[in-house]
Amino acid sequence: MIDIQSIADLELLRESVDLECKLAAGRDGKGALPEDFWPTYSSFANTEGGIVLLGMREKQEHFIVEGVVNVAKVRKELFDALNNRQKVSVNLLTDAQVREIQLEGRTVMVVEIPRATRKQRPVHLTTNPFAGHTYRRLNDGDRPLPDDEVKRMLAEQVEDSRDDRILRGYDMEDIDFGTFRAYRQIFANREPGPPWNAAEG
Repeated sequence: MIDIQSIADLELLRESVDLECKLAAGRDGKGALPEDFWPTYSSFANTEGGIVLLGMREKQEHFIVEGVVNVAKVRKELFDALNNRQKVSVNLLTDAQVREIQLEGRTVMVVEIPRATRKQRPVHLTTNPFAGHTYRRLNDGDRPLPDDEVKRMLAEQVEDSRDDRILRGYDMEDIDFGTFRAYRQIFANREPGPPWNAAEG
């Protein structure tokens, strides 16, 4: 969870692979969910998840708090669209993942988008996953997925259990220990708490 308590905390942030800022002012300046929220929603869901800050402007690599004037309106627009299959294929959000914080006397909405499960991917816009309606996150941008990669995701939905299936007739001698050690190191870097990280092997 992102922890922003002050403008000083914002100075430590930059738009990145898992953070995006959007203005959400609307045409009348009173607040509206920006249309470019949806490619970001799709890309975060199809990659590693991420956080969208609504009510923020980025200028010359610095964040400026503009705030969301009508938070209730923007929240309603968000959840109405999330539950409209003509707009997006799946709703991954709960109320707890959409919250408000106060900065400089203005309200910023924090939307925490989780990574979709394999059965939920591809998360796409409209009812058609092809033709540029499915996105992934690369660096600080939302990129449309080529149709062949969308097809791969759809195929993985059907065979969701293939990576956790027990393979009979194999034991630890069949493991590539170089790959195994590399995986353990990646896991320990991301999740330093579990006690099994200290186990030898």
